[in-house]
Amino acid sequence: MAATINTNVPSLNAQRNLSLSSASLAVSMQRLSSGLRVNSAKDDAAGLAIAERMNTQIKGLTMASRNANDGISLAQTAEGSLGKIGDMLQRMRELAVQSSNATNSADDRKALQAEVKQLSDEIDRVAKQTTFNGQKILDGSFIGAVFQVGANSGDNVTVGALTDTRAAGLSNIMFSTGSLAAVDATDATVGTFAAKIDAGSLTIQVGSAPAVDIGEIRPAGSGVQRLGDVVAAINNKSADTGVTAFMTKNPDGSYKIEFMSSKLDGATPPMPEAVTFAGFQAASTGLADASMNAMLSPATGTDIKGIDQLTIATQKDAWIALKKIDSAIDQVNGARAELGALQSRFENAVNNIDIQVENLAASRGRIIDADFAKETANLSRTQILQQAGTAMVAQANAIPQQVLQLLQR
Repeated sequence: MAATINTNVPSLNAQRNLSLSSASLAVSMQRLSSGLRVNSAKDDAAGLAIAERMNTQIKGLTMASRNANDGISLAQTAEGSLGKIGDMLQRMRELAVQSSNATNSADDRKALQAEVKQLSDEIDRVAKQTTFNGQKILDGSFIGAVFQVGANSGDNVTVGALTDTRAAGLSNIMFSTGSLAAVDATDATVGTFAAKIDAGSLTIQVGSAPAVDIGEIRPAGSGVQRLGDVVAAINNKSADTGVTAFMTKNPDGSYKIEFMSSKLDGATPPMPEAVTFAGFQAASTGLADASMNAMLSPATGTDIKGIDQLTIATQKDAWIALKKIDSAIDQVNGARAELGALQSRFENAVNNIDIQVENLAASRGRIIDADFAKETANLSRTQILQQAGTAMVAQANAIPQQVLQLLQR
């Protein structure tokens, strides 16, 4: 090896190795201080790209979990209000059942109606004022709601509509109704009231179903009594025919007979079945087929939809009220069931999101997190190499001094 001064190859080699060990030491210190294996793209370009995509998903899923929890809160708010509406409907039903009883006077029914009206108004108020984050949720306006429960577009749960629980929107029924406003039940008109009516003489047929015999009618003491017995016989078969009769005395001494029929056909939407009365004669029953068969017609308007005009002022009104309140209760209970199912779905979505976040975070950590055991070992190695390299640079720098010995005499 030539003895030179200008180019100290051992020193250059020692300096190069010292520079490498210093760079490795700097990397180890950076990783240990940050806790990250990948601190910039130069550390692991592909790993950084993969980790950042995972980080995007983690942050999106974390927000989606909050969204789903907000959905749970909304459903709980709506379900709580529906529970109170259901309680008020149950009370209204109790009042309608009470009003249906013949022992109540007109003044009694007015008192019952006053409470029914207040309850109906309160149901309407709750429906219109129940809000979540400023949005009304029970007045029928909360429709087509999309809840983002995932990190990517299209990861959503959509609620078609929350039920309209305003008084005008609750309940939807169908029945037919009719009345004979002035029925003359005097002894002169019902001339054969003293004779019994045999079984099979009076029948009611609903639609195409077999005719139902209302049974034997006992001998009566007056025409009015016979009329009352006929009404009772009709109502005794209400379970079979769906036909209910109500008898009310008019101021002029005549009687008003109101009929309600609840049997529906299989059409879409269902309509009331036609009702045919047979064997009824004014001389024996006070009622005549000719007038009865033409009176029943489908109810319309507020008689079939909404409870805002609900009344229990008469027994007939109470019959309608029971039908409408039952429909409203079914509607509210169905809405509560849907909200409960929605809450369950959101809760499962949150659980699924939490699992995804956990697994994605673990995957990202395996790529980007520093291995402290490995990095501390590397730190110790590079520190020793740096110290040794510094010493060797000093030794290498002393080598050219040996040339001076050649110049001595």
